[in-house]
Formats: sequence, structure tokens, C-alpha cells
Amino acid sequence: MKKIFLILLGLALFYPALAQTNFRDVTYKEAIAAAKAEKKQVFIDFYTSWCGPCKMMMKNVFPLKEVGDYLNAKFVCVKIDAEKGEGPELAKRYKVKAYPTFVAIDPDEKVLMTKEGGAFDGREFVGSIDRLIDPNKSPERLQQRYESGERSADLVSAYAGMKMEQVYQNRRPDMSKKDEAFKMVQDYFNGLNDRERLKEENLFIYTSFTESPTDAIAQYMIANRNKFAPTIKDKIAGQIAALYKMEIQKYITAQVPFDQQQYDAVKRGILDLGLNKEDYYTGAFRLIECYGKGDLSAFLTLFEKEYDGLNDDYKASMMYNCAQLFAAGDETVKARVAKFLRGLFLEMDATMIMFVAQQLSQLEGGGH
Repeated sequence: MKKIFLILLGLALFYPALAQTNFRDVTYKEAIAAAKAEKKQVFIDFYTSWCGPCKMMMKNVFPLKEVGDYLNAKFVCVKIDAEKGEGPELAKRYKVKAYPTFVAIDPDEKVLMTKEGGAFDGREFVGSIDRLIDPNKSPERLQQRYESGERSADLVSAYAGMKMEQVYQNRRPDMSKKDEAFKMVQDYFNGLNDRERLKEENLFIYTSFTESPTDAIAQYMIANRNKFAPTIKDKIAGQIAALYKMEIQKYITAQVPFDQQQYDAVKRGILDLGLNKEDYYTGAFRLIECYGKGDLSAFLTLFEKEYDGLNDDYKASMMYNCAQLFAAGDETVKARVAKFLRGLFLEMDATMIMFVAQQLSQLEGGGH
């Protein structure tokens, strides 16, 4: 076990070298000197060894080509551990209060932007940084440009992206900002001809502003998937697959009411597009169709039978939503669900156990 741990640790330490984003192994002063010589700015990733979102960024976001292409072209990128070496002094200087925090400075050490928190989407992460460092993309300037009638892809992407960031700026989400962003993109999309809709510059419409394969824009993307610019065809295909995956996840966790006609259209899309590779969705189909009949006892029996064969994504989704799935069940059904969940504890990690314990509390009436 110790040997395996050391191998994994070595891989983790080596991983940054594989990232698309070129984080240089230099000191802060060396980064400043390099930025002056290369006529670039400096991008600093303040992290700690214990920060989960920091590790997520290094594993999932910084290796992305679009992120690396953007950051490497504009910045000398460095990672600074805020708790070691020169890190504590620099974290204090740049008023770092959370991790990760990303700071961009010019070669004269003037702060161009500060951004707290990680991101799940590379394009959105890059867009956020770009808006923060570009004076022509300040909130006031974006509004001015939009209200003056400008409708370039760059502007609509930046302005709608800013609106989406504003949704979660406060403790209570402001969904009106999301509505504004989606309407802005829909209006822009409506004003494009087919040739323009398929251009690479308009990729943001499909990757950031579609939420379901049943959306009108998503339907257009699916119908025209083979006509997009060659440089973005793979990303279009990836977005289509992601939308269908999320839609099935809504059904398998009862986040949407079961509608036979709509479900049949989604299932048909998955099968017609060849997305059910290695029976990825087969077990989920059976569970959803059983649940749609309304017999929770029969659904639970099938759930117990199918659980081991489900892919990990849907296993986790159902575990985290068991209380909602069986909310309408009688006490006998709820007791069976609780017994089934407890029987799975030994194969769960700590995070899942915590969430499943909450589900048990709801199923059993609290206090367990």
C-alpha cells in the first residue's frame, strides 16, 4: 500500500508538467523578469496543498487546450503555494483571502485583475479572465457597446457571460440575470444566417447557452452537427453528448416529471446518434421507464437489481436523490430503501456516505 501511495504521489507531483497551461518553475521575481522580456503579463495561481478546488483546476481546467492557448499567449504563468516559501508574503501583498485565487499583474506589478474560486468550464474561465483584464470589456463598456447596437460574437459572448457570472454573485441566485443572458444569446442567434451560425466564433452559443437537447438552439445544433467548422466539430459532438447525459440524469433522479412523449424523443435521440456505447444508458432507460409507471415498490425492486450494473455517474446521482425519488412511497417502501442504502455503506467513500446519511434522515424522519 505504501508503494502504491508513493507512485500516486509521484504522478500527482508530475501532473502539472502535462498541463496544457505552461506553469513555469520560476520564482516571483523571475516571472516578472520573463514577462518584461517577452512583453507579457504575469498570471499567478495562489493555491494550497489542501485546497480541493485548486486540485480540480489543475486536473480538469488548466490542461484544456483553449485555456492553455489563451493563458500562454498573454501571460507568464506561475503557481504559488500561499503557505510555503515566498507564498505567505505574496499572498498578503495581493490580499489573497480564499483559494484558489488568481491574480494577473503587469511587469510593473500593477494588479490587472483578481479572481477568487475555481471553475468547471474552461471557456467560461477564460472568458471571465478576459473580461476582467480588458478595459473594453468592463461591465459599463459592455453595456455601452451593446446598447449602441454592436452585435459581434465577441461582445455577445462577453456580455452574456458577465450576466451569467452575476447570477451567483450573492447568496441568493438572481435568475433574472440568467434570463437576460439567454434572451440576449437567443436574439443574437435569431439574427444570424446558417453560414454564420456554423462559424467557430459562435461556438459559445452552443457550449454555454444550451441546457437540454430539447432546446430550440440545441435542436439546430444536433440537426446541423456535421456542418460546423471542422475546428469545432468535436466540441459540438461533446456538447450534444453532454446534453443528453444531463437530460437522462434529470429523469433518473426525478428532477423533471415523467412525460412519455418527451422521454421517448430523448431516448430516440440517444439511440439514433449512437450515444449508447457499451450500454451506457441501458440500465438507466429501464429504471426511468419503470419509475414512469408510478409503482414505487416495483421501481425499488428494479433499482436493487440494476444498481450494480449502473455506471458510476448514475449510481451517485440516484444515491444523492433517493429521498426525492421515493418521497411519495409508503412507510414500507421507505424502510426498504433505507435498508438498501445502509447495506451499501461499506462500498461508499466518505463524501457519498455524508450525502446518503442526509437521504436516510429524510426517508426515516430525521435523527438517524
